[in-house]
Amino acid sequence: MGGDIKEMKMPELICMADVEEKEVEWLVPGYIPKAHIAVLAGDGGTGKTTIWCGIVSALSSGNKVFFEDVPDGFIKRTSEKILFFSTEDSAEYTLRAKFRKNNANLKNILSVSTKEGTCKDIKFDSPVLERLIKQERPALVIFDPLQSFLPPKLNMAKRNEMRDCLQNLHNLAEKYNSTFLVICHTNKQSGVFGRKRIADSADIWDIARSVLIAGETNDGKRYLSHEKSSYSEPGETALFTINDGIAAFEEYSDKKDRDFVMERDYNARQAPQRTDAEHFIYGFLRNGKKQTKELDEAAKAEGISKNTLRRAKEELKKRKLLGTTSTGYGKDKIFYSYLIDPFTK
Repeated sequence: MGGDIKEMKMPELICMADVEEKEVEWLVPGYIPKAHIAVLAGDGGTGKTTIWCGIVSALSSGNKVFFEDVPDGFIKRTSEKILFFSTEDSAEYTLRAKFRKNNANLKNILSVSTKEGTCKDIKFDSPVLERLIKQERPALVIFDPLQSFLPPKLNMAKRNEMRDCLQNLHNLAEKYNSTFLVICHTNKQSGVFGRKRIADSADIWDIARSVLIAGETNDGKRYLSHEKSSYSEPGETALFTINDGIAAFEEYSDKKDRDFVMERDYNARQAPQRTDAEHFIYGFLRNGKKQTKELDEAAKAEGISKNTLRRAKEELKKRKLLGTTSTGYGKDKIFYSYLIDPFTK
């Protein structure tokens, strides 16, 4: 045993008195730190590709990223070289157009040639990945999606394997001063937030220094919520719309992904009750206009709650299928509800 200890190679120790303190640098101030791993996650159809294409375009041309809280014309940023690997979208049919519409400097954006096939040889632990990064020295590297760049025999359920694989990516970020943005899917399980929202592997959440989650609000807008930030307070949630493949900033919100998910889950639970209430309103008013008071009392007798009835009325009015009117004045005023014939609108 003693001989084994003598032959063992001992790790090099460092003294904290000799360690040089460093301040984090930012690729996108407050959101994406330089030389680290960041994650962009979201449900299918929430605009993940549009978001990262917007980020890439802005950085390649030295412009403002669409969700940055900086007045137009005040950005001081040099144009950066970007390297992206995507197995979900075609450079020819999808991505180049998105870059162009976002006013990207196309000469600064590189990827694997389609003449070489696909990104199948690009893995987080592959020597070819390091050679490309060493050769090009990109400020940002995109991997979309996570699963396509894991070693083929890796078991995502085994934490040690995932950690080792991702640690290699972390080492490359530090070694070449490149930032890695990994695109992941989220799950739609009810009541799930934070790191449990990452459908692929929670290990990527743990090793990432910044996590952004994209989703859709109940009123049809998109949101980008900064869920994890290791070096600062999380940035504000950006609300945006997508117009012709471009993410257009609308406003900031104090809500986070959890709040939007809770609203989504609540609406999902309420939807069947609201639908039943809508059917009741149709049945009650099918023969013509009736007093709103009578409608409300009949709905209560059927066990429909006041809030559910209110939501059903709002939905029918929004769709221009329910109208209201009144007669009289003051205490004698009477309110009526009636159905609107869609063929007479």
